[in-house]
Amino acid sequence: RINDERGLGFDDFDLDFYTDLFQKKLGRNPSDVECFDMGQSNSEHSRHWYFSGKMIIDGVEKTHTLFQMVKATLPKDKPNNSIIAFHDNSSSIRGYQVQALTPSRLDTAGKMEVLSKVLHPILTAETHNFPSAVAPFPGAETGTGGRLRDVMATGRGAYAVAGSLRR
Repeated sequence: RINDERGLGFDDFDLDFYTDLFQKKLGRNPSDVECFDMGQSNSEHSRHWYFSGKMIIDGVEKTHTLFQMVKATLPKDKPNNSIIAFHDNSSSIRGYQVQALTPSRLDTAGKMEVLSKVLHPILTAETHNFPSAVAPFPGAETGTGGRLRDVMATGRGAYAVAGSLRR
């Protein structure tokens, strides 16, 4: 019921999977927050079903998905400058030693200090700017927010430093 009322976008497979998970395995109903989180996490926006799906053009199924074609540009068996490739929509290339302003402690508030450390640049490309043509402000928010989210999803120590909007 919440799927239709709140527009979560679950298909029958999702509904069966989550119903089984919560009722049989966890023995409870999901909270509203969990429902919305699962809806967002499994959306086209986050999972890229389109990029990962079969392509059939003029009745002929293609041998590779769009994602497979993109990832093929960086074969794992060839030496390269990649530290992280295609992880949570971001990649990181080999960086260099820099002087960085860093918290002196990670477990509590404290002073900042300049340390010498290796920083690897993180690169991300937001694939969901479609709303820009229809609704410029929400579309731009999607693009900018997506880039921030993708950088932070790369892992601990990831910092969003700069981004750009293409017009």
